[in-house]
Order: sequence, then C-alpha cells, then structure tokens
Amino acid sequence: MVDIRKVGDHENVNGVNLSLEIETRRNTPNSKIFTISFKNKERKAAHWHKLSLILAIIFNILALIYVRISVNTLLVIIIVLSFLLFFWITYSVQSESIIVIPTVGIQSTTKYVFGQTDVFVPWSNIDDIVINEVIKLNRVLYYLTLLVKSGTNQSNQHSDGIKLMPLFKYTKPRLVMLEIIYSEFQTLLMGSQRDGVQSGSGDVE
Repeated sequence: MVDIRKVGDHENVNGVNLSLEIETRRNTPNSKIFTISFKNKERKAAHWHKLSLILAIIFNILALIYVRISVNTLLVIIIVLSFLLFFWITYSVQSESIIVIPTVGIQSTTKYVFGQTDVFVPWSNIDDIVINEVIKLNRVLYYLTLLVKSGTNQSNQHSDGIKLMPLFKYTKPRLVMLEIIYSEFQTLLMGSQRDGVQSGSGDVE
C-alpha cells in the first residue's frame, strides 16, 4: 500500500517556491520517501534566465568580433563559454529526496536536468538526525543534518567518531519544512528502537 501526502508549498531561503511530498509505503519493508522539488512555474522562469544567459553570450561574441580579435582567441572563448553553459545546465538541481527504510538505511538522491547522484548510509551507521543552525553572513540558515558514525571498532562495536551529512543542501528549504521531515524521521527512528533494533548497532537484541 502506498500513501502519497503533499505538504503545503513554502519558499526556500532564496525566495523560490518549493513543494514537499511524503510517500509512505506500508508493504515490506516499510519506508518513507521525502521529496522536495522546485515548483513548475519556477522552472519555467528558470528558462528565461537560461535564455538571457545565451543572449548575453551571443552579444559578447559579437562585441569581440567587432573589435577584431584573432580567430584562435575567438574559438577558445567560444569553447570555454560552451563548456560553462553545458555544466551550468546539466548540473541544475531539479529535486532532492531521501528514502528512509528502518533497519536498512537511508538513501539521499539529488536529481539534475540529466541524471542523478545517490548516497546510501546503512542503518547501523546512523546515530541521529538534527536540525543544525548555521550563521552565514547576515543570515541564519537551518540544515537537516544526519549524524553518521565514521568508523566502528570491531571489538566493542563503538563508533570512532561522528561526521555530519547535510540533507537538502541544494533546495535549501526553510525551517517549517525541515521540522515536518524531522518529526516524521524521528517517529521512524523511535519505532525501530521500540522494535528492539538499536540505531547504530545493526543487531537485533
């Protein structure tokens, strides 16, 4: 059974509208998928930004031709600008999501215009999840951060250290949206502990 729940739209820290979708799978194993994506109207507006960038490139090329630079220099400039434009469009983030499967692990996925990247963290390496406050210039930003055990001593099964893994670092949602995800995640975390699966141990006691 799959239950898809859409949470109200909110702006991110840069004023861009985001939508949060929570998908609950009640089959075996139980899991939840949290997806934050840019709204369609914002994506349409982004096409105008791309068009403006292309027009600016064409204008600069025409200006360079007008001042009569060498053909080789012009070719180098065109190639460099083309690569910059290609990487800017290719690595434009469309959405971010995390799949939470208790006792199995968490997978963080970032979708680009072409392709995606996935990062998987086993459940035994997860220590906790927190909302981290960061001061950047004159703004206070909030990040949903996963506390991951960086190493385990095989003799006593204790972690050698904790590393921070920020989630949704490209969509940059505001605190109100992060609190919803945090609450749902903590429910799954405490539920697995009640069932006898200790987070970070990987063993059922």
